Amino acid sequence: MRVKMKQISCLMLMLLLVFPALAQAEEFTADSKISSVTVYTNRAAVTRTAKIKLPQGAHTVVFRGLPDRIATDSLRVEGSAKADVVIGALAHKRVVTQELTSEKERMLSDNLQKLADQIGFEKAEIKALNNRLQLMDAIKIHALQQINEEIKSFTLQPLQWISAAKKMQEEAAAVKQAQQRHDINIRDLNEAVQKVKRELSSLRTGSRSSYEVTVPLEAMAATELELDLTYQSGNASWQPIYDARLDTESGELVLVQYGAVRQLSGEDWQNVALTLSTARPHRSAALPPLNPIWVNSHEVTKANLNGATAVGFAFSRESEMLQEYQKADVPMASMPMKQAVVERKAQFAAAQVDTGGFVAEYRVPNMVTVLSDNEETKLMVGAFDVENKLEIHIQPQHLAEAFLVAHGKLKSEAPVLPGQVNLFRDGAYVGKTRIPLLRPEEEHNLFFGVDDSLSVKRNTLKDERKDDGLIVKEASLERHYITEIKNLRKTAVDIHVRETVPVSKDDEIKIEILRDKTTQGYETDIDKIVGLTGWSFSLAPEEKKDIRLGWKVIWPQEDRITGLP
Repeated sequence: MRVKMKQISCLMLMLLLVFPALAQAEEFTADSKISSVTVYTNRAAVTRTAKIKLPQGAHTVVFRGLPDRIATDSLRVEGSAKADVVIGALAHKRVVTQELTSEKERMLSDNLQKLADQIGFEKAEIKALNNRLQLMDAIKIHALQQINEEIKSFTLQPLQWISAAKKMQEEAAAVKQAQQRHDINIRDLNEAVQKVKRELSSLRTGSRSSYEVTVPLEAMAATELELDLTYQSGNASWQPIYDARLDTESGELVLVQYGAVRQLSGEDWQNVALTLSTARPHRSAALPPLNPIWVNSHEVTKANLNGATAVGFAFSRESEMLQEYQKADVPMASMPMKQAVVERKAQFAAAQVDTGGFVAEYRVPNMVTVLSDNEETKLMVGAFDVENKLEIHIQPQHLAEAFLVAHGKLKSEAPVLPGQVNLFRDGAYVGKTRIPLLRPEEEHNLFFGVDDSLSVKRNTLKDERKDDGLIVKEASLERHYITEIKNLRKTAVDIHVRETVPVSKDDEIKIEILRDKTTQGYETDIDKIVGLTGWSFSLAPEEKKDIRLGWKVIWPQEDRITGLP
């Protein structure tokens, strides 16, 4: 046995002499921090950076404490060093602990425990004060008995008993005041407890597990290695928000873009380089398969017995299609609407940014911090160059008001993504709206509220219904309107008036615009909307203009029609 042990020891010594790298093998814990984050519409790619001084040889570097919500399939590592370093295949494992893995959750949980301890202390003080009151009550009962005995024996000393009663009263008042102070303290502590509970509830992780990632590598010479570990993490999103600032004197429109970022990934992004991307890396890279759709005919009675109704076929086909999409790893949102029949528990509300296939990235200037608390962080992205023209839009059949409109054309090279727009007119906030995807040179209208510098009056000149006809019984409705517009500004304005004229869906219902009762120069079916009629013109300062509209509807008298305003 001793001979065998000596042989093994000699063999190990020889191996160490031949392969000195084996003698230097060591495990290093990466002291990493998050250096950069790319936020997508429903997740984020996080990069952690660590610098390790490596001796020559084979080693392992371990990244510890990664959140348990990371997508392990997305793990990848890159490194740079002055000496040659070979990086092997990554390995990961989940580590379960007794403590919460989120630092902020641990802090809040500790605060909750401290508050509970303080409430317990206050309650103990109140209990002690109650004991003092009970003791004073016992003394009071004993004193009354003694007073009765002194009265019977004519040895009562009033001044002494009055002084004692005063002391007892003062003591009882002090105890009651102390109790009230402790009650107030408990009330304040309970409010603090509720606040901490709300913060904990907003975090909603409750995670007591984390990931460890092991990186095997071999350094050909001693060197300092900079290692970047990148992974995707869920519960993170961003959406664009804009400020549209209009100067009515100059007509200048400034469109500023912000990125509203929120995340609940389980780790804070402290002082990181942040990029906002419209790409959606979770989508499938390939189309789902197109399989045959088999349709069979059955006898009615047999179909009814088997439940193979048309509705049953539709639902079974939807179930088939759903399975095909799931096999192809296609998200539910990309399926046809009628086929998305399975509901799943709602998790984190991801921003919906539909860019029509366009992918853009926005690098946020300066280093930023986004905490893992699900609170929105608004970050400045940049401004867009917009060529703007002020217009007045009037829809008199809805409202006798003139609305100020900024008709803008995008001149920037980057597109404007869909999102909420906060509207400011001459520095004052007037409301908000939404903007669609706008590519360079595309135009869009932004409404900035009522413009009181124009007067609009709307009147009905004729509203007459007739039932006539000797041979062919017909009914008719004729209406005439007039809209009076006056420019009270000191400058000329471009005005667009829009009205809708009834449209027939039945060949027996005839509708016509009365040209002799209608101001000429109008357009019909504007923006491909059937029945939308409009006039466009310019009004000089103090100039007036009347817009007249007349139309007539004729239908068979015995018929009943619907839809007329």
